[in-house]
Amino acid sequence: MDLEEQALRQAVLAGNEAAWRVLYERTFNPIYAFVFHRAGRQRERTEEIVQEVWLIAVRRLTAFDPSQGSFESWLKGIAENVLKNHRRRWLREPRVEFSETEAPGRTANDELASRELLALAMTALPSRYETVLRAKYQERLSVAEIAGRLGGTPKAIESLLSRAREAFRQAYERLNGE
Repeated sequence: MDLEEQALRQAVLAGNEAAWRVLYERTFNPIYAFVFHRAGRQRERTEEIVQEVWLIAVRRLTAFDPSQGSFESWLKGIAENVLKNHRRRWLREPRVEFSETEAPGRTANDELASRELLALAMTALPSRYETVLRAKYQERLSVAEIAGRLGGTPKAIESLLSRAREAFRQAYERLNGE
């Protein structure tokens, strides 16, 4: 158990604003980055979700138990749930349709819709799949580097990547109506 986080939690519950500020300043950037990647790198969505995460955290701080994990991990759990709720809404939002009279080449709107679809497909994946795909394709890490980071064998990571790619393909096709 992190004794410092336990003390900060107690201080916040007692009304100490400085303690709350310490928790906030330590975790804001990691939570923002966590949400940013899962919200398709869209600042407006990220800011909306992060704000909601903090509102929930303020209301439910008594539920935070430092013996179960860090404050940052607790916030990420809240963020995952908020993201799931927002994803459902994003999927119901109408997508931009293009008329037959428009040029067949890719437009800026096509590119935006495609990026959004990719981001939504990534956020629909279990977090372990999303993590391994981002490590491989965004961070361009080797299988061995990913294995070192995640604490697995290269063979296990290759298998995980295979399952993650298949899950991504299915999510993308489902979202794209294929």
